[in-house]
Amino acid sequence: MDLRVLMLIFGSGQQFRRVKAIKNTLRGRRTVSNLYWALEYGLLDFVDVLHGTDFGEDQLVLTQLVSSGLARADDTFRIQLTAKGIDQQQRYLNQLLPLKYLAVSSRYDVAKFMRRFSFASQIVSEFSYGNNQYYPQSINYFEDQLLKRWFVMNKHQDLPRHFQQLLRDFLGDLQPADLADVFVQSLVGHNFSGLTAEQVAVKRRTSTTVVALQWLQLYGMLLEKLMQAGKTSLFSPLVSGLAKSTVSSSAQATFKLFLQQKNHNLQAIATQRKIKLTTVYEHLLEVAIMSKTAAFPYRALISDDLMNQLLAHQPQNVGEWTFQDASQVIGQLAFFQFRLFQIYRSKMSDDEGSQA
Repeated sequence: MDLRVLMLIFGSGQQFRRVKAIKNTLRGRRTVSNLYWALEYGLLDFVDVLHGTDFGEDQLVLTQLVSSGLARADDTFRIQLTAKGIDQQQRYLNQLLPLKYLAVSSRYDVAKFMRRFSFASQIVSEFSYGNNQYYPQSINYFEDQLLKRWFVMNKHQDLPRHFQQLLRDFLGDLQPADLADVFVQSLVGHNFSGLTAEQVAVKRRTSTTVVALQWLQLYGMLLEKLMQAGKTSLFSPLVSGLAKSTVSSSAQATFKLFLQQKNHNLQAIATQRKIKLTTVYEHLLEVAIMSKTAAFPYRALISDDLMNQLLAHQPQNVGEWTFQDASQVIGQLAFFQFRLFQIYRSKMSDDEGSQA
């Protein structure tokens, strides 16, 4: 993946954004700091969409974007897109489906589904030609066994016809229509070994990263289509076990204990869970960031008096408010409460904006 392309797609012309924060958001590094900046940048829907991807050096990308006139940078390694950068951003977005289809990869392992479906297409295609002498795709043992069981259970139920009909229905609904070609080029079948993203990019005269994102979007659409068909669908095994958790299991356990307590003693939770108090803070912040505003008990952690002080002194852009500045006007302010207030105000602003 080319981080320059991704920074243009997920950059902003109105807001300076940290290159590292965007990179870590996309690759799924779930520290509270990364999640907080994803919230501030409106990118929570894209956490982990490019799980574990290696993007290269941040500084090099920043320098390249600035030197090419696509972005301006400040002294904290943040960039803001220039008019030229916004034009390039729009050219990339015009080649993609709406980004909500990429966000499916934050909730489900779309990359794994891609591998499953491509392998399934090869198995069914070769079966339809009566060919059992071919080199199957390389896939891990558990996925291999899942697909073999699926094939054995369904091969005598006119499987090739059902598979072909699924593809016709899915591809026929795609707009623009040339995305159907992009999708088919990712498949493997009888006498067709498929194309790499690099090969498709050359044919379409675009970036390899754009093609990779198109594939994630298209397979995300197909995944949702198959999930909507329900568990009785012939294809339901292909979409099993792909859901991702938006909150870590450890943070969920901490939050559950917090809700069960009447006095909300965070030190007691730390002792019971055998973790540090700072870890309890991080877990609660993670849950707050990833939950809807009404689903998190902010008032149980920020007293009415402190909330009023924070509201009275907050700047117009709460995201740019530093703890150092806030603690100078509010005595004995803890960083945990300060960050929790920032999360609360950011989410309230988003809620108000969506209702406007």
